[in-house]
Amino acid sequence: MQPSPYPPTPVRPPVPAAFAQPQQPPQPPAIPVPHPLPPGTLLAGRYRISGYIGGGGFAHIYDAHDCVLGHRRAIKEAFAQDPHTRRQFQLEAEFLLNARHPNLVRGYAVFEQAGRFYMAMDYVDGATLEEIAIQHIHATGLPPPEARILDWVLPICDAVRELHTQPTPIIHRDIKPANIKLTRDGVPVLIDLGLAKLYADGTRTIGAALAFTPGYAPPEQYQASGATDQRTDVYALGATLYFLLTGFQPTEAPARLSARALPPLRGLNPVLSPASEATVLHAMALDPAQRPPTAAALTAELRAARGALDVGPPPAPKSPTVVGAESPPRSRPVTQPSQATRLGSVAATADLHRPLRPLVAGLAGMPAAVSRLLRTRPPAEPGEAPTAIAALLALVMFALSTLAIVWGWALVFVVPGLLLALVSRLRWTRHTPSDLRGVTGTAAALCILWPLLWLVVHLHG
Repeated sequence: MQPSPYPPTPVRPPVPAAFAQPQQPPQPPAIPVPHPLPPGTLLAGRYRISGYIGGGGFAHIYDAHDCVLGHRRAIKEAFAQDPHTRRQFQLEAEFLLNARHPNLVRGYAVFEQAGRFYMAMDYVDGATLEEIAIQHIHATGLPPPEARILDWVLPICDAVRELHTQPTPIIHRDIKPANIKLTRDGVPVLIDLGLAKLYADGTRTIGAALAFTPGYAPPEQYQASGATDQRTDVYALGATLYFLLTGFQPTEAPARLSARALPPLRGLNPVLSPASEATVLHAMALDPAQRPPTAAALTAELRAARGALDVGPPPAPKSPTVVGAESPPRSRPVTQPSQATRLGSVAATADLHRPLRPLVAGLAGMPAAVSRLLRTRPPAEPGEAPTAIAALLALVMFALSTLAIVWGWALVFVVPGLLLALVSRLRWTRHTPSDLRGVTGTAAALCILWPLLWLVVHLHG
């Protein structure tokens, strides 16, 4: 990631007094990290290690094969022996063994072997949102589309709500793009509860050693007191969205508390909607009291922002105008007939008009409605342009059928003319302009009357 292009601002943002001087949490003593288990190691007589996935200062994660059920599993090995780490591992295992949420990784077994604790979990086959976002930026120079990001994060918000609404709420405390995986089926899954803590209302969180990921931790997580609650995860969800929507790492909370402001999202991603920007900034408020109080409240704001992206563009003006003067389409997911589609249809109609003008002008008895229709103007609704094209092609077929005066076989053109007039008629709606209705009716009438006239002339000729 490239550094933020914004220089430090001399204006210090308003900061709650309780967080004016954040303290760095005491670091736990270094724990000797044992070597990972070699491939082929059998655990609990059932799980055979296939490879090493990763790990940190407290645990290793392995790729394993369940020899009983034949499934691929992830095995977490906790090698730290201090009471806090043991309690933390027990907390994570108890919850994951009972988890039933589709966006939370599920545990299957917990066991101890050779003085180490192990947990067998779902192997989430896919890439993390961090990896996906970085690949997209490298390929296109832009972050992933806004709607797609919101569709990823909304299920994660619901998974976090599930954690928070347990009989004894669980605070994740390490939500970030690297801890969310997208499966091959496109399902986002929150994969790591390694820093989670139990929370009782009105008390401090209880759990393992203090830890966090810079940029995704709120100011209170830097405090030695460890006074974190549901709003800590709300901040991390907002920071996760900040990275995914802009491609920039969010500014660390201590820097924001001192002199470095958080760069505005739409300054980094100009096509981002104001609603999404406002929601992220609300979630990343430095004062916990200024954030959405729960993950459910944040979900409601994100759903409103996502829903606004699906609203179609305003209707085009009905007064005559030039296609080239139309405003460009808005940058948003095309979930309904978009302005770009409509402008393309109008341009196609306009191109068709040019060769038809001399022909239509020479047709005897053609009503004045044709000339009004042939003026280049935006359609009143997205389906009008194809309706107009079908009517005008019916006129073309009629014009070609008039060659029957010289070559009798040309009369066959009235058949496609009638079919095109019928297609145009079937596409009528209550909004179809009267001039277009007139052209369709005229084309159908000419295609019917001309063969009758031709037969009368030849029978009496």
